[in-house]
Amino acid sequence: MSKYEAMINDLSILESQISILKNQFGDGVKRNEELEVALEKSKQDNTSLYKKIAALEEELNELNTNAENSLILGLTDSNEKESYKIRLQELISRIDYHLTVDRQI
Repeated sequence: MSKYEAMINDLSILESQISILKNQFGDGVKRNEELEVALEKSKQDNTSLYKKIAALEEELNELNTNAENSLILGLTDSNEKESYKIRLQELISRIDYHLTVDRQI
């Protein structure tokens, strides 16, 4: 085999390696774009969950304040107290759920 044939063979090998690297780079760029989209969606979901948690905490504080005011004024009967307890437990459960969902993301 002559030097010319050896050089042509080497160039063919380099060309195929460059083609493989080009394809791998393209796949990497595409995957990176997909991950950026997923990250942005996760950030939006995270923000939404924080807003829900804040709203639930505000509602819980409002219920606590109302319950305290009612208890202070002595206007609540046992049914109302039980209703407040159940509602508070539901809100606490919802807050816990959102916090655990937030940790999984």
